[in-house]
Amino acid sequence: MNGQYGPVPGNPYAQPQPQPQPQPQPAPQPVYAQPPAYAPPQPAPPAYAPSYPPPHHNPEFLAADSRSGIVVDETGVTFDFEGHSAEFPWSEIQSIHSKPGVGGHRLMVAVVLPGGKFYECGVKARNSVTLNHWFRDLGHVLSVYLGRRDNPPLSHP
Repeated sequence: MNGQYGPVPGNPYAQPQPQPQPQPQPAPQPVYAQPPAYAPPQPAPPAYAPSYPPPHHNPEFLAADSRSGIVVDETGVTFDFEGHSAEFPWSEIQSIHSKPGVGGHRLMVAVVLPGGKFYECGVKARNSVTLNHWFRDLGHVLSVYLGRRDNPPLSHP
């Protein structure tokens, strides 16, 4: 022996010493940084995507090309063709009609007056996507103003 107690290194008859077992470590938890104190709180996303912008008391519609334009707002409907305008207040309008024009890239709008006389204006859209947006937006704006006219608010006593 070499003067030490214990097995001699390389001795094949020595008892194997137990090896220390590694202790399981908990998985590290992610650290989330807190937003800076000066950041405003973020609004929660809507539960669904609205098909129209939030309600507006007096929505407006505008479609125009290089020659003509159509405006619908709280005063009524205005047609513009090469610098000449025709204005139709809501009180003078019997009905309003819209349809796609020849070739499918035109918005045609007609204003019908109580005597049966009508005026029409067409606006050329750059593409079918724009035309579809015009029809959607025009329908929304007309429903607001025609709905107000046909269903006036009740007066409260």
